[in-house]
Amino acid sequence: MKRSQVPLPPFPSSLTSHPPSSSSLAASSIIRTHPPQSTSHTLDDSMKPKKNDTKSNSSQGYWWDVAHVTSRIFEEEQIINKERRLTFRRIVKLCVYLIFFLVVLISAVVSKLSLFTMINAYKTLEQPKIYMIRWQVLLLIAMIVPYIFTFVQSLVLSTFRIKHSPPFLLTIWVHIAEACHTIGLSMLVFRILPSIDNVTGLFVLNGVCIVPAILNLFTVRRHHNTSLKLLVFISDIGSVLMQLSVCFIPSILKTTEKLSSALQWQLPLALFLISLGYWESFVETRLPNKHFFKWFQHAVRLLRKTRPKVYITASLLKISVLIITAILFLPKTVDKKLYFHIFDQVPIGEKYSRAVPFFEDHEDLFRITKQIYVPFILQILSSCICYYTGRVACKVLMQSFGFSLPLTMSTLIAYVILFFTQGFTNKKDVIVLGQFFYLDKPQALGSKLMIISLIGFLILWLSRMKITSHVWFPTSERLAMIHKLFVLPYYESAIVEQNLLLNKQQKDALEMKDQIEPDLTLKRKFPVPMIYVCATMWHETTNEMVQLLKSIFRLDSDQHARRTVQRNLRILDPDYYRFETHVLFDDAFEDDENGNRVPNRYVKQLVAAVNVAGAYVHGVDKVVEDPIKIPTPYGGRLVWLLPGKNRLIVHMKDKYLIRHKKRWSQVMYMYYLLSFKLLRRKNGAHNLSQPVTNLDTEFIGFSEFLKSLPQDKKISAQNTFVLALDGDVDFKPEAVLLLVDRMRKNPKVAAACGRIHPTGDGPIVWYQQFEYAVGHWLQKAAEHKLGSVLCCPGCFSLFRGSSLMDDNVMRRYADKSTEAAHYVQYDQGEDRWLTTLLLQQGYRVEYCAASDAYTHAPETFKEFFNQRRRWMPSTMANIMDLLKDTKHTTYVNENISKLYMFYQAVLFVSTILGPGTILLTIASALRTVFSTLTIAESYMISILPSFFYIIVCLKTKAHTQIVIGAIMTAIYALVMSMVLVATTAQIVKSGFLDPSAVFLPSVALIFIVTGILHPNEMFNLIHGFLYLITIPGGYLLLVTYALCNLHVVSWGTRETVEVVKKKKSKNSKSDGSKKRRATDVINNMFWGDGQQQRGILHQAGDVIEHVFRPTMKRQETLLQQIITQLDRDDSQKKNSNIVPQNSKESSSNIPIIVTSDIDSSHNTTNTTASTSLLNKSRNNMINPFWSELPWLGSESIIGYLHTDEITFWQQVLSKYLLPLDKDAEEERRIQCDLIGLRNNAGFAFFMLNAIWIILQFQCEYVATQFTEIMIDVGRLFGSHEAKVQVLGLLFMLFFATCMIVQFFTMILHRWGTFIEILASTKLFEKHRKYKLKPGSDIAGMTSQEVAEVLKDLDIELVVPTSAAISSSSSTIPKDSVTFQMESIINREQHFIAPDEYDDNEEQDVYIEPPIDYFDHPVVQDAIDESRLRLI
Repeated sequence: MKRSQVPLPPFPSSLTSHPPSSSSLAASSIIRTHPPQSTSHTLDDSMKPKKNDTKSNSSQGYWWDVAHVTSRIFEEEQIINKERRLTFRRIVKLCVYLIFFLVVLISAVVSKLSLFTMINAYKTLEQPKIYMIRWQVLLLIAMIVPYIFTFVQSLVLSTFRIKHSPPFLLTIWVHIAEACHTIGLSMLVFRILPSIDNVTGLFVLNGVCIVPAILNLFTVRRHHNTSLKLLVFISDIGSVLMQLSVCFIPSILKTTEKLSSALQWQLPLALFLISLGYWESFVETRLPNKHFFKWFQHAVRLLRKTRPKVYITASLLKISVLIITAILFLPKTVDKKLYFHIFDQVPIGEKYSRAVPFFEDHEDLFRITKQIYVPFILQILSSCICYYTGRVACKVLMQSFGFSLPLTMSTLIAYVILFFTQGFTNKKDVIVLGQFFYLDKPQALGSKLMIISLIGFLILWLSRMKITSHVWFPTSERLAMIHKLFVLPYYESAIVEQNLLLNKQQKDALEMKDQIEPDLTLKRKFPVPMIYVCATMWHETTNEMVQLLKSIFRLDSDQHARRTVQRNLRILDPDYYRFETHVLFDDAFEDDENGNRVPNRYVKQLVAAVNVAGAYVHGVDKVVEDPIKIPTPYGGRLVWLLPGKNRLIVHMKDKYLIRHKKRWSQVMYMYYLLSFKLLRRKNGAHNLSQPVTNLDTEFIGFSEFLKSLPQDKKISAQNTFVLALDGDVDFKPEAVLLLVDRMRKNPKVAAACGRIHPTGDGPIVWYQQFEYAVGHWLQKAAEHKLGSVLCCPGCFSLFRGSSLMDDNVMRRYADKSTEAAHYVQYDQGEDRWLTTLLLQQGYRVEYCAASDAYTHAPETFKEFFNQRRRWMPSTMANIMDLLKDTKHTTYVNENISKLYMFYQAVLFVSTILGPGTILLTIASALRTVFSTLTIAESYMISILPSFFYIIVCLKTKAHTQIVIGAIMTAIYALVMSMVLVATTAQIVKSGFLDPSAVFLPSVALIFIVTGILHPNEMFNLIHGFLYLITIPGGYLLLVTYALCNLHVVSWGTRETVEVVKKKKSKNSKSDGSKKRRATDVINNMFWGDGQQQRGILHQAGDVIEHVFRPTMKRQETLLQQIITQLDRDDSQKKNSNIVPQNSKESSSNIPIIVTSDIDSSHNTTNTTASTSLLNKSRNNMINPFWSELPWLGSESIIGYLHTDEITFWQQVLSKYLLPLDKDAEEERRIQCDLIGLRNNAGFAFFMLNAIWIILQFQCEYVATQFTEIMIDVGRLFGSHEAKVQVLGLLFMLFFATCMIVQFFTMILHRWGTFIEILASTKLFEKHRKYKLKPGSDIAGMTSQEVAEVLKDLDIELVVPTSAAISSSSSTIPKDSVTFQMESIINREQHFIAPDEYDDNEEQDVYIEPPIDYFDHPVVQDAIDESRLRLI
């Protein structure tokens, strides 16, 4: 008697001390042994390449079989195209670097010179006094503009987002500090700068850092030695002394005694008050933790949360203080009553006309020429441009070159312009600018003080550089939010460069350092994200499976290259991540001919597709080993170890053991990955070598459970992400990293979705490509900018783990549908419902247009109609749920306002009235084409087909509805083509006064401009014509079909042929027993008999569907050829798969299943092998029948779950995931409720559209009888021939408003996308050399070159056997990079922390059962006595 279990492969060398047993025991018995827990071997150990097995990984072939089927060229073309795009992005980034530098530098210089120009005009005595008042008002307006922007922004944020109120004492302190700052600024601009020349004014402006310089003395110098601390402290004292030296300028200047005495106290006071406004920038993180500074540090944290509400009143206070102090600082020679005559006509007068000889003395300069306002306009624009450009430069990590350098140089450039313009020999003391303006020449020119002033200015400039030195060492993350970049939410137009430098946020030097540049210390300060890639599968085709698996292999290769570079070059990658793939296969089991539960043909298809996808990416025939087969309480599990040593886990769900369908698969992986794996994850799994600050985990969620988690678990939950995928999606690793950036940017972002591109062939796909494009370009972008995205598609979205674990999200998502509305909202569009739950809990959902993913789109009418039959009702149900919950959602969610909900309500109403609007458009178009038609006739012709289709949808089967819908769509397309030509002719005839002549070209122009702004997707505009002529099919027939089939809650797509055949066979018997009536002959002629005879309408529909169905894909045929070849190779090794192991390998540490003898001869037939497999006593948790199927791999082994996980599955199955009991009475009740819901929703939908059509009809009919009630739009242009009726004009204005709003939000979103791409593009990556640690053998190579080499070695070292590598290594030249890298890779990296690169978490699968495995109730109950067979 020999053991019939599939033999285990040879164990790795580390496991040879405990070899498995192969001893023979009595037949028909199960002997269970309890191995010691310490000898349990982990799953990954069994999947490592075997050094002594040279032929296990190579399939048998022949010498003459030289042709291969591969798609390596396609992958190489993609890599080449990617490199070209990356090169283009780098060139663009270089240009943007230069643009940012020049724009910030020029705008800062222009802002400073325009300010001095206005001050010089203000202090000029050779002008009327009222002109001085006017110049002061212009200066006031220029300084008030930033405060107005701050007020508007704070009001919007406080109204729509910020819910909490600031503490009273904190509010008072902020108002006092801002009032003091404004008083000092007003004193500087209106009293001090007019009293001195412009060059001296530059001296003074460098002295606004007194308080920051003093606070720098108390800064803690972390990680500085004693000598360096002393040197820094001395430089800080020198900076304080240089700032204070500015106060002695009045004593040096040659001014009158009265003016000098006033400046001696005004100048120090003004500089101190101005610098007091920047206290917050220097007390937040750099001060020691002493009692004296604790209040300030605590105040900063409170202020960050409520700053917008504080600055609503603070900005108004600053405006008021600025106006009052400006009036007080007006020269005493000017009467303040002149403020009331500021708009009067005041001629320049004969006395002052000599200064401006080009104008008459009776003319008012402020009215006859616009040149007088040039400095005013330049000052406002240059200050605003400097601020916003510098802010963007900081967001995209261009701070040093695009922000710090130009702002620091701007003062020097202005000094050079003022000091050296027109040379030293010019006797004039002014620089003339045009006819009205001038700049002061320095008073020190030509005197002995010139050299002293130059030296003093440079020293003062250097002291300011020392105080603001933190701007040269940026510590913000990529795409940081504004409050993380700048402390105050406004800028000062009078001192724009000083304000930006002092206002720049600074952080601890340890914090987030590795986000900017690679770190050589190997001490990570930011948690490494853990990404669980979770895909759901059901009945996907081979091509669709390969698309997903190719994406997984790319992700595995990218992650492995990043990990290897870090391990061997000791460089921390800020974009490093860990991931694990889980594929959940719904309804994966079926009964074979003997009644055994085996994986179905789709699982077999997936197993074969794994190596096919690997061949696409790696270019070799066999990329991975056979999977580990693991029995589970819900069915089974297959585990592959990918070339990058990441795991691909396929969960095969048995619908008789666990609840099936997509939503329950998502519930399954949420509870498994987040509740089970994350909470039991060992400490330190977040990869932190240093603790983060409290601000990083300040927000973890809204539930008390999340807030009570330990700090370690909080970090893990916040940095664990679930990448939800469909089984046919295709994406690149860069797309995932962009979504991770969105998550890192804001902890309240619960989910982020990318740009979904539908793929396929045929007109149906072309229609969807334009639809998807417009939906993402306009609607998705508008949702992102105005509030929050309402739907994260399940095909490609990233979810934050802590957000899913929050209250009312994951638990509510696991609710069973008990009402008719639940089936529509919960199960028909589960991704939209999950997004709704996140929004109602208070989270934000974002859209990242730069993250591209490709998914297979329906290619036939049937698939397309059934897909939208699910989506449309679910979308409307979730939007209605949000609208009904407006009060609560707007209260808890700071990103959703009542105005945004009103916007969604307007779109919801327009969606409901869409079919009626289409019918009105068709009626109007018919009258345009056929001018003899009356209004009533055109309406009748337009409405009757829709009534016909409603009757068809209510009385016929789904297939008949789709066939007739296809026919009607084709007819409508022909009609719309004629209408389009006639409408164009009508527009040309009527001219631009016709509303259609304005509206339609405007919409087309918006689409064209939008497409141009999306250059990679611009070709989707070509499908716009198809979309236009099929609008009736998409917005009338499709909506009608979805509403009339609202009671159908089945999936409707990817149905198997077998199920359909069974249903037809049952129906055929019942139908055949019925008697045929005479009238059935006519019905069968048109509709068919439902069996073999197909009616005329069905045949016509088949013709149309055949036209719209694409031809067979060459790629699908190619994949089938590859799979057939792999199956043929596996079948050649089949007989060797049942050879037992060496009897010397004995142990009592694994379970032995003993059965009757099996003929081990090579000539044994398949029938004999199958018969012997059936003669076993089965336990579905030990040796399930499916684990011995040959197509699952002859050399793969069986793994076992830990008992803790088995207990978890037992509990979660019993509470949430047990299969639903089929209660006939309950199903009838639900079906009746669904039909009632369909009737009520359909009736309401019908009545609203009927009312809309009747109102429009009445307006048009009455307007023909009473033209007085029509609106004459031509009167605005001097014509009285263009009249339109009121309702049509209102609808057109409403649609145009929505379109304009979406268009402008699209522009804003495109700018954000450009910034995102700019920030994620790495410049000089291939040319920057990193300093390596001593002992490295690859010094001199760049990190990118090493990464590329490692990617190549990834194929050589991981995919083939180790023996193959050792045999080939002898031929590698010693001076090659490959030879050098091999020694480093094989060397043990003892300096790396154990947890740092442990991508696979705590092992939970073993190749030997745990000690308590057989005693577990689930294992004991898994004995399958019904599977005993005697053949």
